[in-house]
Parts: sequence; C-alpha cells; structure tokens
Amino acid sequence: MLKTLLEHYGLDTTKRIKIARHKDEKRGYDLPLLYKKDQFDIYQSYQENSDFHNCDYLVSFLGIEKNQAVFIGVYEVMDILPAFSVPLPPHFIYHSNYKPTRRYYYKLKKLDQFKDLADRLVIEWSGGAINWIQNFHGTPKEVIQLLPKGYVGHFPGYMDFFLTHDELRKMVTHRDAHSDWHKMLSAIGGVYVILDTGTGDQYIGSAYGKWGILGRFESYVKSPDGGNVKLLAHIQNDPNSVNRFQYSILETLPSSITQNEAIARETLYKRKLGTRAHGLNSN
Repeated sequence: MLKTLLEHYGLDTTKRIKIARHKDEKRGYDLPLLYKKDQFDIYQSYQENSDFHNCDYLVSFLGIEKNQAVFIGVYEVMDILPAFSVPLPPHFIYHSNYKPTRRYYYKLKKLDQFKDLADRLVIEWSGGAINWIQNFHGTPKEVIQLLPKGYVGHFPGYMDFFLTHDELRKMVTHRDAHSDWHKMLSAIGGVYVILDTGTGDQYIGSAYGKWGILGRFESYVKSPDGGNVKLLAHIQNDPNSVNRFQYSILETLPSSITQNEAIARETLYKRKLGTRAHGLNSN
C-alpha cells in the first residue's frame, strides 16, 4: 500500500497529510507539458481554494488513464500567502491567464528523499476523479506498479512520440526499461526532426543502416549536435537550447533503404520546411 511504501522512504505519517491527483482537463491546462518543462510546481503552488490548508505535507500525483495516478513527489507546506503577494514567474506558460483566479500561494518544499519514486510509482485512485484532493489517512491507496528507473513511457508508435533531450537520454541509456523502443527504432530507417521549442528552429536529418533511427538517436545522446556544424553553432550560442530540444519522426523508411535514398527523402523535407534558409540545416 502507498502508506507503507512512503513510510519506508521516511514519511512521518503521524503528521497532517493530504494527497492530490492533478488532472486539470476542464480548464485546458496541459499538466504533462508543465511537468516536462519543470513548471508544475508553479502551477501547484497557486490555488483557488484552501485545499492545502491544515496539512504539513502534500503527496502529489499526476492523473493518468483508468483512474490511475503517477507519483510526482512529497512536499512540505512551509507557508500560506495571498496569491497577489507573490509574483508569477514570467516564464510560466500560462502566465497571462492563470493567477487572476487564484487566491492562495502555498510555499512548498519538495523533499529529496522521495525522488527515487518520481515518475515510477503508479497507484489506483479511489474515491472518484472529482475528489482530486483527499486526506492521506482516508481511503487507502493501492500501489499497482513501480516502473523501472529512467522509464519514459511505453512506445506509442513511430509517428506519435515527442521526446525531450532528457527523455531521449533516458530511453537510450536505460535499455532494459525501454526494450520496446530499442526494438522498434532499430528496425527502421527514417526522416526525423529536432525542434527547438523555444525558438522554433528545426533540424532535419535521416537515419539508415544497421541500427536505424535508434543508432542516430544514440549519437545525439553522446553529443547533442550529432556532428552537425549549424546545430553545434546553435548550441554554442545558447547552451540551454539542448533542454528545449524535441525529437520526433517525420517519416519511417524500410531498414533496407540505401544512404542515397534516405538522403533524398531528407532533402525533400528540408525543401518543404525551409530548414536550410530558416532553420538549422547547412546542406
């Protein structure tokens, strides 16, 4: 059970604790995106109602399918302030329309001792999705899965994934946790795109040969520029750009495709998207 597991990691369950399953669909907030961009803690700190009052610790989860939830972390509630007294960070994605509806700002401290469980611990959420905030000591929560370390998710299909650079690194280096990714991506060639989500700049490349797209993606884990001159210059000009990179596939190609055939398809996409004149391709 969740209580037993968190006690093992050092949670003092004699304290006042609340548990939250965040899944803000009705308001249109993309919580997985906020989490990917390290902005979820900002979102969580500003609340309309006094949901986090009268508790010492907050155990936070992101809602996923089938009324399940994946663990984010345990937070100590340090202070409660009027929302208007704490400026919303300007880089927050929903800066223009989020804070005006919020009354409270909760100063939360994320506890490091539980980080080993983040993104791995999955529970069954009891009490219905509408009851997103509950007393931790109420209905017991069952742990239904503890995913492997470094896990970024199941393979969703060739055309349906977007990986950040950190997720790409985890997928490549944690081979046992992502055997499905390795099997599928090494079986095909293809044309892929690297997007700087901050500037909109794109780099288009192609993959062919024995290890297919997986082999090419592995090169970006070893060196984010992948040996490309213009991409290297982009990173040198703004080292933080690597943290904004998003990797996805534009077209799959058979593993038997020749180098010339793959490059021809790559060139077609460069022409369509203008990545030589307005992007990160130099040839």
